[in-house]
Amino acid sequence: MLKITKALLPLLVVLMVLGLFGAWDRLIHGEKNLNLGSYLPWGLWVGSYIYLVGFSGGAFLVLFLHYALGIRSLRRASLYALPLALSTLGYGLMLVLADLGHMERFWKLYLQPNPTSILAWMVWVYTAYNLVLVAMLYALVGGKNRWLKPLSVVGFLLVITFGGGEGALLGVLGAKPYWNSGLLLIRFLFTAFLSGVALVAFTTVFFRHWPADNEHRDALGFLRYFLLTVLGIISLVEFAEFFVIHYAAVPAVLEARRLVIFGTYWWVFWFGQILLGLVVPAAILAPSWGTRPFLFGIATASIVIGNAASKQSVVLPILTAPDLHTLPKAFVQQRFSLVYYPSLTEWLFWLGVGAAAALVFLILIETLIYLQVRKEPAVIAAASGRSG
Repeated sequence: MLKITKALLPLLVVLMVLGLFGAWDRLIHGEKNLNLGSYLPWGLWVGSYIYLVGFSGGAFLVLFLHYALGIRSLRRASLYALPLALSTLGYGLMLVLADLGHMERFWKLYLQPNPTSILAWMVWVYTAYNLVLVAMLYALVGGKNRWLKPLSVVGFLLVITFGGGEGALLGVLGAKPYWNSGLLLIRFLFTAFLSGVALVAFTTVFFRHWPADNEHRDALGFLRYFLLTVLGIISLVEFAEFFVIHYAAVPAVLEARRLVIFGTYWWVFWFGQILLGLVVPAAILAPSWGTRPFLFGIATASIVIGNAASKQSVVLPILTAPDLHTLPKAFVQQRFSLVYYPSLTEWLFWLGVGAAAALVFLILIETLIYLQVRKEPAVIAAASGRSG
């Protein structure tokens, strides 16, 4: 077990215990102690859910590239990708479940679904995707390698579905003109690929179990070019969105855009989405020395943080734009506020579930790598026999 893993375990246990207080408050008092209201029904939990399922989908892309497309340099990275895909998916779905007013009614989405609801279809897709992840985990542990390629193909198709579907959930809301765009679907899909692959790359650097040999350097080289390509695509989408919004000059959309850039959460956009999400990683990865492990780790961590900020900047500023500008003055009450900051209950539950997800990741990665290391002598011997 790595030293960093041993150091993290007690911290994660403490955070999980703190998270129990948040879970207890949510179960006993409902949503009373959440800083949500009629104007801002979504907050930290929903904003986090959006980027966490994106992390899962992006991490799965590494599995698809290795098992379906045969990119051998991602062999070790794929061992990190599967635990990440499972833990981040569980983290996100647990947060959005807690956000529901009546959590106990979730079964209705399975037994009494609305066939015209995108949300109902998304739940079914998530369920199928989760089953694929569990099946791949079973195949890796049980040595059923022939299952991995077909499962990775099916899983990738599901990732495309819910990766774009997350953008569609917001894009079909005609009452929010800023969201009502086909570009949102494209942005969500590619930011998922970018952030998920970056998270896998970060873990391969800071939780590395193998020496920094040629295979490790080849993996970093491939991931560097991949991340730079997707950074370029997302920059193009950002420019296209900026140009279309300001050229069309639709008042409601321009007002929402102003709130994103200059509103209460302006720092999320400029320092999170733009600086950490695009500028810093591009500046580090563009030069040839961008594959140096420490710098590569900083760049990928910056992408992960920046993507989290970009999803929050999609949700929170737009909800602060009142549909009727005089409404906040007509009804003055705590639940009718256009300013939102997470409550203690929200933070505690968010940290506790995150710690549990991180603990699951560490256990899975230690188990998978232990099994892989036991297999490697046999793999090397078989390769030597074929070459001889």
